[in-house]
Amino acid sequence: MSGPAIRPLPCAACTRCTRRCWPDGSRRVPILAMGGLRTGLDALEFTLAGAAGVAVGTALFHDPTAPLRILDELRTELAARGFASYTDAVGTPPRGIHLKGPS
Repeated sequence: MSGPAIRPLPCAACTRCTRRCWPDGSRRVPILAMGGLRTGLDALEFTLAGAAGVAVGTALFHDPTAPLRILDELRTELAARGFASYTDAVGTPPRGIHLKGPS
């Protein structure tokens, strides 16, 4: 399996890695995440879970420009939530942050 159907699993794994690698919040070990990433909102979810970087896989089969589109969408999502930069969002607990996309 690949694509959006698996995203909850690697996102949960990213959260677990963040808790283990950064028990003191130091962010010394960069965490890279991938698995089901398709939109900027998906990238934000991984970022808030602690990913210092994200990778795009299966989405490239359907859209070779997916990384550029996702980056643009991520910038919009970060700005909409008041983050000045990507690094400000990395590992930020999602309290009060609504991650659901448009219905």
